[in-house]
Amino acid sequence: MDKNNDRAGIAAFIQSKCPRCGKGKVFSGSLFSLRSFSDTLECCPNCNLSYEPETGFFFGAMYFSYALIVGSIIVGSIVMNLLDLFEYAIYVIPILLILLLPLIFRHSRLFMLYVVYPLMYEEKFYGKRKDSEENK
Repeated sequence: MDKNNDRAGIAAFIQSKCPRCGKGKVFSGSLFSLRSFSDTLECCPNCNLSYEPETGFFFGAMYFSYALIVGSIIVGSIVMNLLDLFEYAIYVIPILLILLLPLIFRHSRLFMLYVVYPLMYEEKFYGKRKDSEENK
């Protein structure tokens, strides 16, 4: 694989690291801080990748967030049903979602950085275009 096409893997995603180099942090605040769990750095401190290639880039994270919330509700319902506690699901699942909200928020943004960014902004993400490299 060409060095310009290398990307960070699953471990970097789970640790909230840069999607290009896998070393720099994406978020400046702590996951457990209600005031700063959503604070995203402007760029990677290691490779200088801009985390927001255009204004409003992270609005698309709503779709990933929605999918993660619906998935959590479905999994929570199945688990509660298997445990024969489905009548309590109306209380347990919303509490679980509230507790998972910072994690869902962060991973929705990370999905945008890891999936959408390299596809839509290939030149910004990889540095130079693939077709210009193939012509050399």
